[in-house]
Amino acid sequence: MSFQTPRLVFIYFKKHIVNTTLFQKGQGMQFPFLAIFLGIGIFLAIRYKSLNKKQDEVTQSFWEREATANAAPTANLDNIKYITIPLDKFPLGFSKDPAICSLENSLRDLSKKRLLNLTGKTNTELKEAYGVANLTTMQSIGEDFDLLTITLKDYGAALIEQGLLADAISVLEFGVAIGTDISQNYNMLGDCYLALGKTDKISYLIEQVESRNLMLAPSILRHLRGLLSEDSTDGPVKTPENFEINKN
Repeated sequence: MSFQTPRLVFIYFKKHIVNTTLFQKGQGMQFPFLAIFLGIGIFLAIRYKSLNKKQDEVTQSFWEREATANAAPTANLDNIKYITIPLDKFPLGFSKDPAICSLENSLRDLSKKRLLNLTGKTNTELKEAYGVANLTTMQSIGEDFDLLTITLKDYGAALIEQGLLADAISVLEFGVAIGTDISQNYNMLGDCYLALGKTDKISYLIEQVESRNLMLAPSILRHLRGLLSEDSTDGPVKTPENFEINKN
């Protein structure tokens, strides 16, 4: 017999226990397992009802918040401080390689667009903050930011491959400054710091990762901590130049 819900389990055992002689004269319970199954059935029925109630509450809360978000005032998007790409700090045009040129063209195109780090923001949160009329626009802004973080990571990797570590640092530091969640950006930056003997900056980078809610933070931290040499300086950690954007 198949039971679709704990409620059916309870009804089934209740029916059969009522019609079964559990005790005989001078004897104890002959079928203790039925009592155990009955207890399990009751527990599952109660648990099922409790979970349904919680789910109903979550659903109701969601729709209430959605209604509030849909009624939120429309924000003036011209008053927002957007991310500016510091193209003057990047070695644009250093190579004629088609793949590298494509990355640089993407950076130029993105520099003309409005960019915001909206990583992790739900549509409801976007409507609450900017108004339902701006939802499509904000989604596009968030997608352009995601493309920027990917492009910075790829451009940094290309610079490293060409041996331009100082330039790669400028690119990858900017990625960290705007809050990229791409683990390779942090790992490659740490590698560049180590190659140039800037282990103090690795320590600062570790602090940045620890202060952020990054999905791959444990993996990134393991990599960065592994880069630190035993004779690293214990003096005060200086903020890398391109991290200054974090203060805004």
